Amino acid sequence: MYSTNIDSGHRKPLKDLLSAKVTGVSSYYLKPAGGEITTEIPLINLGDLIDGTINTETVKIARVRNTGKLETDIVQEGDVILTLRGPPFRAAVADNDVAGAAFSANLVGLRCSDKIKPEILAAWFNSSAGQRALAIRAGGSTLMGISLHELLQIEVPVPPMAQQELLIRYLALATEHTRLLKEDQKILDSIFDSIMNAL
Repeated sequence: MYSTNIDSGHRKPLKDLLSAKVTGVSSYYLKPAGGEITTEIPLINLGDLIDGTINTETVKIARVRNTGKLETDIVQEGDVILTLRGPPFRAAVADNDVAGAAFSANLVGLRCSDKIKPEILAAWFNSSAGQRALAIRAGGSTLMGISLHELLQIEVPVPPMAQQELLIRYLALATEHTRLLKEDQKILDSIFDSIMNAL
């Protein structure tokens, strides 16, 4: 029987667990000069990462400079999108709905190698252990920020692959349960509001 503790097992530097890292678009790309070739693209911002997911309803379309960066530095399904500002630092796994989007410079995309599943990496970053690891390497007092160099040095627990698969199933069930609870809360709030309005 495998443990469901993500923090069990040996650790490796984050840089050894990635096949690629994708940087966000800077203000240079977001403020094109007149006459430059531009394109419109979905742009994921800090506030779009909520409860371990990317809220596609809040992702806005931005007009950006059309350069070679947009051919390489865009989101692929399965990328872990991590905020570089905290606390709390937030992570989410990109699904097909945001594939092809770009993201702001306050975020980084982490493309996992076959050593770790993206769901495990994102869940660990969102856990108290992951938050502590990020905070230790972050600079600043009130609003902390972590550099890409410091981020890549963080030692991440790497459970055996069979345990990772088990954890992913558990995380999927927990995420669905949380979603259903939120839906129930919305219904209850609506009923309560209707009752109060009828007084």
